[in-house]
Amino acid sequence: MNWFTRLWPVRATPQPAQAARPAAVPATPPAPPPPAVPLVEPAASAVDMVPPLRWLLDCAPLTEGPVSGAEQRALAALTEALAQPAIPDKLLPRAAALMPQLIALMRQTDLPSAEIAARVSKDSLLAAEVMRLASSTFYRGQDDVTDLQQAVTRIGQWGLQTVMARVLLKPIYQGAAGPWSARAGSRLWEHSEALARHAAAVATEAGQAPFDGYLAGMLHDTGWIVALNLIDRCGAAQPMPPSAAFAAQLDDRVHRLFGLAAMRWDITSGFTAFAGDARQHGPASTGNPLAAVMRQAQQRCMQELSGA
Repeated sequence: MNWFTRLWPVRATPQPAQAARPAAVPATPPAPPPPAVPLVEPAASAVDMVPPLRWLLDCAPLTEGPVSGAEQRALAALTEALAQPAIPDKLLPRAAALMPQLIALMRQTDLPSAEIAARVSKDSLLAAEVMRLASSTFYRGQDDVTDLQQAVTRIGQWGLQTVMARVLLKPIYQGAAGPWSARAGSRLWEHSEALARHAAAVATEAGQAPFDGYLAGMLHDTGWIVALNLIDRCGAAQPMPPSAAFAAQLDDRVHRLFGLAAMRWDITSGFTAFAGDARQHGPASTGNPLAAVMRQAQQRCMQELSGA
């Protein structure tokens, strides 16, 4: 991913604004967000309650009964990790290199669209993603998108940021080696992409910043990466399928592990506040606005992935 630093080199200090800058990328999405409305979280149906752990592991239905001895040792390892001041890089190996690049990119919002298009054109994957988004039903107008500069202008800052985040962060979810990490690895990225889309949509419905929702959804599964790596390091073979009681406790710890990891990722103020809150509270015991967005987005995400 060093191509990102070639296209957008990290700047130590913000560059002074220049006069008469042409065609700057819009600072807001194409349409203004709707007025803030309270989130009404639907009652959970059977499909809403499909545990993420079962979907990620692609296993048989979770078992009833108490938490097994191996599961207790796994939960103890997660609790011990949560007592530490930070997540060790070895448990989230690619994030240490990629997150500073993402943070730097998100702060470079003053470039003109022509310059951004020129940089994007140097990477075929990024250029294809920008063109794909600009040609989607969400952004497409009466005229077809014919070149990168038009695409960059059409999707605006929010659209460009989502493309960059998706392309840059994907390697974080690849390369797991342990038994559970490898088993869930093929599905983690699919889950994080779906969760990011739904979180952005729910945030918009609630009058919150859609990119804050997108970031929360895209990065929340880093808690799963840490948890699965720790479980694989426990040294005790975990039962398959796991118990429902274990899955319920694991969900809480995954949320908190995400918070502990993300407290170092000062991307936006809304995301940073959500990370700090997640470190202290479970997913259902807080009034943080992004936490409410994520609860509803998780339900929609599991509905989609379960084929409901």
